[in-house]
Amino acid sequence: MRALTPTLAGIALFGLLACTEQPAEQAQEEATAEQADQTDPSVVATTAGPVRGETADGLRIFRGIPYAAPPVGDLRWQAPQPVAAWQAPRDALGFGTPCWQPRLEGFYDRGPIDRSEDCLYLNVWTRAPADAALPVMVWIHGGGLQIGHGHLPMYDGGALTELGVVLVSINYRLGVMGFLAHEGLSAESPQGVSGNYGLLDQVAALEWVRDNIAAFGGDPANVTIFGESAGSWSVCYLYSAPLAKGLFHRAIGQSGGCFSPHPDLAAGEAAGASLAELLEAPDVGAMRAIAADAIYAKIEEASWNTGGGSVYVDGKVFANPADRVAAGEHNRVPVLLGSNADEGTTLSMAAADLDDAGWRETVADAWGDEADAILATYAEDAAVSATRAQQQLLSDQYFGWQMRTWAREHTAHGDPAWLYFFTHVPELGGELGTSMGAFHAAEIPYVFGNPHLGFGDGGEALAPRPSDLEVTRLMSAYWTNFAKTGNPNGAGLPTWPNYAAQTDLALEISAQPKVVAELRKAKLDVMDRFYAAQSAAGSETQE
Repeated sequence: MRALTPTLAGIALFGLLACTEQPAEQAQEEATAEQADQTDPSVVATTAGPVRGETADGLRIFRGIPYAAPPVGDLRWQAPQPVAAWQAPRDALGFGTPCWQPRLEGFYDRGPIDRSEDCLYLNVWTRAPADAALPVMVWIHGGGLQIGHGHLPMYDGGALTELGVVLVSINYRLGVMGFLAHEGLSAESPQGVSGNYGLLDQVAALEWVRDNIAAFGGDPANVTIFGESAGSWSVCYLYSAPLAKGLFHRAIGQSGGCFSPHPDLAAGEAAGASLAELLEAPDVGAMRAIAADAIYAKIEEASWNTGGGSVYVDGKVFANPADRVAAGEHNRVPVLLGSNADEGTTLSMAAADLDDAGWRETVADAWGDEADAILATYAEDAAVSATRAQQQLLSDQYFGWQMRTWAREHTAHGDPAWLYFFTHVPELGGELGTSMGAFHAAEIPYVFGNPHLGFGDGGEALAPRPSDLEVTRLMSAYWTNFAKTGNPNGAGLPTWPNYAAQTDLALEISAQPKVVAELRKAKLDVMDRFYAAQSAAGSETQE
């Protein structure tokens, strides 16, 4: 998928040939302008053409750089294609439009956004000269593969660049525009598969980083991918995907893994057929002719939720991650992994409160033979409230278990891993205060060094407390140390021991961090048994 764009040498040659037919005075003016651009730190040459960013106080920011052609028209539901080259410096002063997604309401609503299919853009923050070769960190946003974009204020990379890295954030296609499979689309593909376009976008963005980041002062041989929630799923997918081999050298996963069963291509194609029926489209050509806003309006009107937001195992573009890691066929890089203490609080805010009978019924329906063990291990939480037990179960099942499993599977091959557990509680202000605990995504502004740009009511609650500043210092230092060396430890930081299944050590991250052993072990061990039984049953069915 390497971009087939003209080289800079080729562009320069074309320009010289064109100049032979221009007046000498005009040619001299253009040469002078080109020379000025070469000495302007706000102008950087890329493989597609020069881009002009913004420079202030030593920080250079390049917003909205295209890394692939707009996936519109016939390119909708196709793998990302090379971007068309340009010659004159292109302004990179405004962020690219977020990809198509439904409007979000509730706790994670960050306000209205524009949406477009022309959305494959990335952003670069750097303080480095072109020859610096600093470590590169590439941020992949979360949002369930359905929502989000790479330029929320809390993702601002300026603070991290002060610690000696180059920061990149990306957009990628989402929902039905990024992950729709369909028999007609599979028939178009040389591999005979479809879906997973958002994942292919992420690979294309990493290829752009490989080919261009040196011009921004980054080292293409030292790239760390990191993400949260679905961004962390994405890190896990790339970690396991052969297409991403050699494109990154370290991986950080925050609250999201890929070790649960994934639907196969047949399930994806069935979802695609369901959407085509909803849209009254006889084939993929007709589906492409329908405007994106009309597709999303129809989905919302019908409350359609059959698929279109999943990564599908097709055996060619994307294989089962758990199988690849078990076989040692994943990308063998150091990993830093973890989750938060109260992931379930904000994610279940819209759910009705459970009583004890409802809690027991829910567990019995979902956990089968392990239901009694789940009730026993969450008895202390249930004594507080059934809702509390449900929130903690959600936290462990979808986050804690995934991250411990990832760490265990990774270290089984002798590769290094570090596991964390984030317990710092932000002050949200207003009616919420600290009631959400260490909620899902709470760690993000601390990682980026932006505690003042985090969650809250917009009032005095957003002024960082001393504890917020200390957690910011710790996390941004651990994360950038890991990007630099493959080890989060460094001067002025409490020692963070390597993870090993035998010792089961993790770093509890708060303003007073400490090493803990056997984190939520009894609860996560029940989940090990449950998923092992599911996997065995699936294998028997296939046989």
